[in-house]
Amino acid sequence: MLTTNIIKMGIRIKRFALALLLIGSISWLLCGYSREDENARLQYYVEQSQGYYRRAVELYKDMIPKAKDPGKLRLGLGQLYYSHGEFKEAINTLQGLDIPLARKFLALSYYRLGNFTDALEVFSRSAPEDEEYLYYYGLTCEKLNLFDRAKDIYKRISSSGFALLARQRLNAIGTQAGQLSIKRLNPVISAIISGAAGTREYPQAGALILLADEKISVTQDNTQVSEVHYLVKILNERGKERFSESHIDYDSTYEKVELEYARTIRPDGTVMDVGASHMRDVSKYLNFPLYSNARVFIISFPEISAGSVIEYKLKIYRSQLINKKDFVLAYSVQSADPVIAEKFVLEVPQDRAVNIKILNDRYNNFTAVLKPTRQDKDGRLIYSWHFKDIPQIIPEANMPPEAEINPAFLISSFSSWEQVYDWWWALARDKIKPSAAIRQKVRQLTANQSSAEARIRSIYNFCAKEIRYVAVEYGQAGYEPHQAEDIFKNKYGDCKDQSILLVTMLKEAGFKSWPVLISTRDYYDLNPDFPSVLFNHCIAAVSLKGKTVFLDPTAETCSLGDLPAADQKRKVLLFKENGYAVEKTPLYPARHNSVKQILNIKINGREQIQAQKDIFTQGVYEQIQRYWLLYTPPELIEDKLKEKIQEVSIGARLQSYKIENLYNLNKPVILKYRFLGPEYFTVAGRFRILPQLSEFDASIVAKDERSYPVDFGLLESRESLVEIEIPQGLNIKYIPENVSEDNPWLNFTAEYTRKNNVIQFHQKLEMKTETISQDQYPLFKRAYEILAKKAKQRIILERAK
Repeated sequence: MLTTNIIKMGIRIKRFALALLLIGSISWLLCGYSREDENARLQYYVEQSQGYYRRAVELYKDMIPKAKDPGKLRLGLGQLYYSHGEFKEAINTLQGLDIPLARKFLALSYYRLGNFTDALEVFSRSAPEDEEYLYYYGLTCEKLNLFDRAKDIYKRISSSGFALLARQRLNAIGTQAGQLSIKRLNPVISAIISGAAGTREYPQAGALILLADEKISVTQDNTQVSEVHYLVKILNERGKERFSESHIDYDSTYEKVELEYARTIRPDGTVMDVGASHMRDVSKYLNFPLYSNARVFIISFPEISAGSVIEYKLKIYRSQLINKKDFVLAYSVQSADPVIAEKFVLEVPQDRAVNIKILNDRYNNFTAVLKPTRQDKDGRLIYSWHFKDIPQIIPEANMPPEAEINPAFLISSFSSWEQVYDWWWALARDKIKPSAAIRQKVRQLTANQSSAEARIRSIYNFCAKEIRYVAVEYGQAGYEPHQAEDIFKNKYGDCKDQSILLVTMLKEAGFKSWPVLISTRDYYDLNPDFPSVLFNHCIAAVSLKGKTVFLDPTAETCSLGDLPAADQKRKVLLFKENGYAVEKTPLYPARHNSVKQILNIKINGREQIQAQKDIFTQGVYEQIQRYWLLYTPPELIEDKLKEKIQEVSIGARLQSYKIENLYNLNKPVILKYRFLGPEYFTVAGRFRILPQLSEFDASIVAKDERSYPVDFGLLESRESLVEIEIPQGLNIKYIPENVSEDNPWLNFTAEYTRKNNVIQFHQKLEMKTETISQDQYPLFKRAYEILAKKAKQRIILERAK
């Protein structure tokens, strides 16, 4: 009886659908056919079909609650949703149905939505294994990198139209280790490889970039196509490490990657194509859904060995430019490995103005021509750069970041900073809106704070400590920030989101505050005469006592009034309600970035020691110290201290350690530890030689000459106080003279004093400059080495007879 009722209901729906079809046919006949109203008639059909579809859905929904066994009706509704692309509705309808066909369409719906994990879970259960089902089961396995399982599934497809598709997928999975030679495939590439040099000509290199060919085309309709072709010869293990994988970052909101081919060319010239099992397309920030559009396409090259060559060619399609009409590019000429042939082409519409700025030409000692050739062809402007035999960048200790020493050119179609301001402020201003929860939090944070600075500090500390930073470089996951309300609720955000939340909260507290775009030290600094969007970070600013104070809420261990070293001495773009301002972040003086160490040692008659060391830090060094103490397990902190005290006394034992103000950003963090040591002196008969008390590292001037400046990255000061209490029976035989040096680069003092049986040592080093140029380096090296020799003195004691 139940079955009969369900069948009758099914007949009613079929009759209803037939009636709708007849009505549609009659309507078409009544409308007639005329070319003049063809578009109107098509629109009429669309509207009619949508109406019939919705009426069928409503009939299903009306009948399902009335049915004693609604399973087949739910299956029918789910299939109807699926056929019209409403996959979420199909999932909601089909979930929980113990019908094989329902499980099939449930799995297919998950697949269509890109939810491959849930699709796999449904596919793995029993379902009608028709060939469509098996094919999409295999595709799902591929998406989850389960290539062996996918191959087994495809092999079960033997007939129908899906058999050909399955064979194509089988051919795509895995590397195709055929015996095709590169000479047959591409004689030009074969000739480049045959003529390539090796380790004898390039002993410092890990690989040779035989060809770096890039082209960017901007279309009239403001889309962009990037073409990339790389050919790299592997020389040794360093080259294998660097080039075994290629990572192509892209924004899936506006970009897609299309690989033409990727292959490994063995030393004998045979070719191994890179198959699907050696490619991945993954989210860069898997655990943070707000940034799921930041993706990376990864090519893993098989069978890489010394002498082999990797080659890949791909395109990146961008459907929308930065502000729908402008673009920016940065191209650096040198690499960590030699580049044998390099080409870059930019093609734009003839009416598109392009600004070009050349950087770091003083390091262009290989005479690369950084100005492009320009050609006008078929209504297009073509800018071309060609380079040959570009030497590799060989790193030096304490060298500047690559953005400051690698010859490069920047390209921008922005005509003014007003244009940049108008675009980004339109994206950001509506996000600076407090929700009720934000207002309540601001009231809570500022309730008991007596001064403006204290209120700002309380809000800043909350954003820095309680909002988890997702290290997405500015622009990687889009330029538009999320709503302050969403960041506050989710408790995580990238730099622009954290800054927007901080600005929102400061404004709610009554302060003038603004978001700030900045390029950190590892990227190209803002050029006032070159409008562009070459920023990689976003921070905030607030007005306090008439001064602009910069705040970086992503630096969770950085206190108010401080900035990370990478944010200092940078030109920035500040976004105010009525316009922009180009300002400069401070470079803090040496005393701001300080380390002060106090060591007290008491030596007993058996020449054993009892000691305590206190370490005080400020500025960048406090940020580093606090971060290490926050994120290092206590056992590892203890182990590190046990290692450090061995430098004072071999066999020393740590007694205790204490950390003060670790969780209080308003106070400097202090580390104190106590230890015992079985020895301290170097024994020479009846003489006792103390360890060198002065800490002066001359390794920084180890090179005779430099290719790049010495870059300290900041101004710093270091202070060390040592107090040693010596026992009766030991007399001071020799105490070094005081050392004092004041030169253009630093100020240094080392003072020794004695009072009764106590020796005191006090050293101070203060840097006056953060950079030593190559021209200054020989003088700096000479002065530094002389100073190091003066400081390398030791106190000598003599045991009484």
